[in-house]
Amino acid sequence: MPERLDLPEELSVRPAAPEDAPAVFELFLACEAVVQAQPDIQLEDIVGDWRRPSFDLAADAIVVLEGNHLLAEAEVFRARRAEVAVHPDARGRGIGSALLAWTERRSRAAGGTLVGQTVPDANAEAAELFRANGYEPMWRSWVLSYPIEGQPPPPDLPEGYAFRPFELGRDDREVYDVIERAFSEWPDRDPYPYEDWRAGTVDMESFDPALQVVIVRGGEIVATANLVDPGAEGWVHQLAVAREHRGLGLGRALLQRAFELFHERGRATVGLSTDSRTGALGLYEHVGMGVVRSYTHHAKRL
Repeated sequence: MPERLDLPEELSVRPAAPEDAPAVFELFLACEAVVQAQPDIQLEDIVGDWRRPSFDLAADAIVVLEGNHLLAEAEVFRARRAEVAVHPDARGRGIGSALLAWTERRSRAAGGTLVGQTVPDANAEAAELFRANGYEPMWRSWVLSYPIEGQPPPPDLPEGYAFRPFELGRDDREVYDVIERAFSEWPDRDPYPYEDWRAGTVDMESFDPALQVVIVRGGEIVATANLVDPGAEGWVHQLAVAREHRGLGLGRALLQRAFELFHERGRATVGLSTDSRTGALGLYEHVGMGVVRSYTHHAKRL
């Protein structure tokens, strides 16, 4: 059991359990509805996160309840990335401060030296809580959207490069390697295990091999985009181009292929998220995407 938190006596706290996922999903939806019109999260996102081999649900996540009603949740991934959600109707009772302190203790216990959370810029209350507890802004994030109006322009690949179908079971590791090498160039990012990547992509029940786009040259995968189709809006989950193949328009071609695929599926928009560490915001805006929401990652050295 987690240690007793500094909470009102009518509230209880316990480790999260797999069966809590639907209630946590509804909690996140309620929190997002306060600051934005469209939710960012799907139930499967929570389930996938909790299934990562590096994540110990019983130790890394807790829930706060009033009776049997789940009011709040907190979790820490790999000692660095934290999430805290308090239902809007339960705010002002000290729950957020207590859970923030718990994430710091959990991060320290897991060997972390830096812990942080990414929250919408529209959530001024959260930003103030971070400032009051010694957190500092570290990077910006944006959600962008592309309106599909008619047939999107076809992707234009340089000579020697081609799209080919992704083969589940054969290409998994090579796609991961392209993504991990590219993302490892970001500052303040730890290596991401292959098994964790699988849990959030190819092992998801909704994974569709037709939406794992790959570009090859001479048989080698040099660029890839993982697309997700939750139903309302097409989503570009991950996009990466191998360093030695950049500057040739492969990133733009991946996006154009995403627009094509989602147009074929009848989606009206395509979204994605990026942050200031990637330097990719200009690329997305150049292909016609526009920022619809912004976020800041607040972090604290422990």
